[in-house]
Amino acid sequence: MQKTVVIADDHPVFLIGLRTVVTTSFGDDFVISGEAQTVDQLLALLAEKQPDVLLTDFNMPGDRQSDGLRLIETLRRKYPQLPIVVITMMTNPGLVKTILAAGARAVINKQSLTSELTTCLKALQQGRRPANVSAMPVTVAAMSPRELEVVRLLAQGHSVNHIAAMLSRTKQTISAQKKSAMLKIGVGSDAELFEYLREAGL
Repeated sequence: MQKTVVIADDHPVFLIGLRTVVTTSFGDDFVISGEAQTVDQLLALLAEKQPDVLLTDFNMPGDRQSDGLRLIETLRRKYPQLPIVVITMMTNPGLVKTILAAGARAVINKQSLTSELTTCLKALQQGRRPANVSAMPVTVAAMSPRELEVVRLLAQGHSVNHIAAMLSRTKQTISAQKKSAMLKIGVGSDAELFEYLREAGL
């Protein structure tokens, strides 16, 4: 019996690429039951009928949960059994680790979409967990998912107060998580933190 797959990406070219890999290489085993180009479309599709596998871009536009990590966490909470495969251009090992910690089954690089997606779908078809190979810098890997989420938002230009409101945490909690992250990566000022995040690709 064919398994159903929902694919989601806001770039039409990558959406076509996902569709092509699934239908060409796995037409007998997987059938695409829905496509989405925004977070809102994706959430509506999943609410209608849960597929067997979700292949989704990490960052997509939308009124709800447009932050990739929060989207994965939301989907994991709502659909605990759904295998989520994230497809992204970002290769930072610390971020990959955080995406996996948030509940994704695998993270695939868009630059090697065909080969990595083929390997991943084969593993899912056989009931195995897809492998993720990444050499994680110890300093980045040492940060907890929540600390990494905070420093990513800081790097995007958000203030501590704004991040506290966005994440429904207290200002004191955000400040403590920022301080803890800075200690772990060995920086002593905001300028050093932003420089580190820029070099790390966060």
